[in-house]
Amino acid sequence: MSTSLVRVAVVGLDHWYGALPFIQAVAAHDGAVLVGIADDDTSRAQPVAQRAGVERLTTEPRELIEDDGIDVIASFSSVDRNPTICIDSARSGKHVLSIKPLARTLPEATEVLQAVRETGVTFLPAESRGRLSAHASTLKQWISEGRLGQIRTAGFSLWAGLPQGWEGDANPGWFTDPARTPGGSWIDHSIYHIDLLRWLLQDEIVQIFGWAGNLKYPELAVEDYGTATAVFGGGVVATIEDTWLGLPGAFRNQMNLVGDEGAVALDSLSGRLSVSGSFPPFNGWVHMAPLSAHSTGLDHLLASIRGERAPIATAEDAWSNLAACKAYYTAVDAGTAGIPERLPGSVIAL
Repeated sequence: MSTSLVRVAVVGLDHWYGALPFIQAVAAHDGAVLVGIADDDTSRAQPVAQRAGVERLTTEPRELIEDDGIDVIASFSSVDRNPTICIDSARSGKHVLSIKPLARTLPEATEVLQAVRETGVTFLPAESRGRLSAHASTLKQWISEGRLGQIRTAGFSLWAGLPQGWEGDANPGWFTDPARTPGGSWIDHSIYHIDLLRWLLQDEIVQIFGWAGNLKYPELAVEDYGTATAVFGGGVVATIEDTWLGLPGAFRNQMNLVGDEGAVALDSLSGRLSVSGSFPPFNGWVHMAPLSAHSTGLDHLLASIRGERAPIATAEDAWSNLAACKAYYTAVDAGTAGIPERLPGSVIAL
């Protein structure tokens, strides 16, 4: 692809947490142009389009998907709609930025994967964009340089509030509808943690155990609390707790990595990143401001579709992340270890 402007369209605003920052990023980028937005609800889409300077607004996704003048489809629809959007986009020759998870079921995810493989388009999973952040890239560098020694354990704990179906709307909407999403609080954020660990460790989860339930919102049809213990093939043991129990303004994210020769600890509450290990001339814990853990992925996506760099993640990664999450829910239901399925012939961009 040439260095001319990459033409981007957004399909669905359901996952507005991701959609709105991405739209702002495209609107401000000098290498891309946002040419259209498709969403069922024009009352919410119209002001979004106006703020971004987008004139083309439709309720028909295929109008944008089948437009030969569009290069990229960014899907921020609810999970139940995402497979069709991704498959149709790939078969129309569009590169794809997909929400997380990419599907409700592994068979649906496999259909997406097959379409991406057959067409050769770039597919960037939403949960993998964090790999591009300063936080993730620094952790990756420290591990690869051996500054922490052999990683032995990892831990994540995230307290979020109940998601809003739309900005400012207390109704969680599709986020808690089991017909539209494969789970609740646990998969909502654990899929980011799983992707990050798979990438940092260059390893896969081989067993996962867990518990999920409703501690605060018994009326929900999906869990508001989930905790897991995941075992990787190389022996690393990770604990992953994700909840919707947080009060307004009381979000908290904690992460730790423990190696034979060092450790990393992050706590959003204290607002600091702490590290120990091979960091001469320092000994013991060194404290610093946390690095950004977020990325829209836009610069990387544009470079990937122009052939300037290899994608940092693929549809295979999205499939494997979902497989680990599905194994967790199987473990919760059965009360035994869950074994993530493996996709034959997959090539995973760890």
